[in-house]
Amino acid sequence: ALAGTVVLGPRKGRFENPEEFEAHNLPLVVLGTFCLWFGWYGFNPGSTLGMSSGSTGAMAAQVAMNTTISAATGGLFVFLFRAFITGKYDVGGLCNGILAGLVSITAGCGSMECGSACFTGFMGALVYQGASMLLVKLQIDDPVDASPVHGFCGIWGVIAASLFDWGAGMNHYHGWSGFDCMTDANGCRQNIGGTGVAANLVMILMVIVWAGSFSGLAFLILAKTGFLRIDEDTESIGLDVKHHSPPKAYQMAATEHSPPKAYGAPTPAGAV
Repeated sequence: ALAGTVVLGPRKGRFENPEEFEAHNLPLVVLGTFCLWFGWYGFNPGSTLGMSSGSTGAMAAQVAMNTTISAATGGLFVFLFRAFITGKYDVGGLCNGILAGLVSITAGCGSMECGSACFTGFMGALVYQGASMLLVKLQIDDPVDASPVHGFCGIWGVIAASLFDWGAGMNHYHGWSGFDCMTDANGCRQNIGGTGVAANLVMILMVIVWAGSFSGLAFLILAKTGFLRIDEDTESIGLDVKHHSPPKAYQMAATEHSPPKAYGAPTPAGAV
C-alpha cells in the first residue's frame, strides 16, 4: 500500500483542501470495522486449527482474549488522544485504532499474557497515530491509512511477539508452540529469546525489501503505461459522475453548517 500511494501521488487537492476529503459515511465505516473485528476471531483463534482437546481450547480462548484486549485498547487510546489534541470526538480514529490493535496483536496473540496484549495494543495505537501524522507531514496520500494500520502496526506486532513471548524471561521461547516452550534433546531450549527477536527483525527487513521492491516495480510499470491513475478530467469531476448513474449518492455542496443531503431527498420549500 505504501509503495502504491508513493508512486501514485496524492489526489488532486488533497493537501490544499483537506476538508473536501473527509469521510462522508461514518455508519458504514463503523459497520466495516466491526465486520473486520468479528472476522479477526476466525483468523486468530481459528489459527489454533482445532479445539479437540483442553489445551487447544484454552489456547483459542487465550487468543480471543488477547485479540479483544488489544483491539479495545488501541481504539480507546486513539479516540481519547485525538479528543485531547483536537477537542473533537473522532469516530474514524476510533475505528482505525481498533484495527491498529488487531494488527498489532495478530503475530503474538498465542504467545503472550493479557497484560502484554494490552500494552501491545496501546503501543500499536501510538505507532498508528505517529505513522498517520508522518504520512500527512510528508504529503503521502493514503486515503484510508492502510499503511499506518497494516504496515507500521504489522512491523510493531512482529517485534512485540518476540519481545513479550511468555517464556521464562529471555531464557525460554514459546513462539508457535503455544503453552509449551521450544525444545531440543535436553528439554526447553535455553537462552534463545534474543535469537527470536533477531529472527523477527531479519524477517521484517526481508519482507520490506521483497514486497517493497516488487510492488514498487509493478506500480511503476502501471504508472508509466497509464494504467495506474485516472485522467485529470475524471479526477476533477469524480468517478461517480463519470461512470455511475445516479451520478452522486450525496449532495455535498450544502451550507457551511448543514449536514450532507442524501441524493434524491426533497429540497425544503424556499431553500436554494
